[in-house]
Amino acid sequence: MEEREGRTEEKISQVVCFMFADEQYAVDITSVKEVIHARKITPVPQMPDFTLGVINIRGNIIPVFDLRKKFGLEEKAFDNETKMIVVDVDEAQICFVVDEILDNVKIPASSVAPAPSVKMRIKRECIKGIGKLEDRMIIILDLRRLNESILEDIKALSFKE
Repeated sequence: MEEREGRTEEKISQVVCFMFADEQYAVDITSVKEVIHARKITPVPQMPDFTLGVINIRGNIIPVFDLRKKFGLEEKAFDNETKMIVVDVDEAQICFVVDEILDNVKIPASSVAPAPSVKMRIKRECIKGIGKLEDRMIIILDLRRLNESILEDIKALSFKE
């Protein structure tokens, strides 16, 4: 919390919320470059199965990841609601597929709890926290750790070959 002129101001994060595997997730809006409709993906050989390939956005080649495959969840075919979120992480851009974009919301820091130690669909280390907003529970992803996990899987695959 920050203190200004005798009053305390709580830190508030603005996040982009989306549906993924029947749960609500979010990423910090400052990391989101853009949200696009699902589009043609060019496959890249010898990559983990969760790497769908790459897309070209205004001359930028961006890798696209399927987090359902990465975390061993049931696959889902693309439909009219399927979107791709392009994010900036560690001075690079990556893209991942989501089922549906919900909204942008502001979450006070006091409403965010650490990820529970129980088994979750997504690796605990890839979760920044769980935000409670009115009647919603929103899993806030840690993009830096998610990217590190993706890179570790790619590196492990290259050592197998």
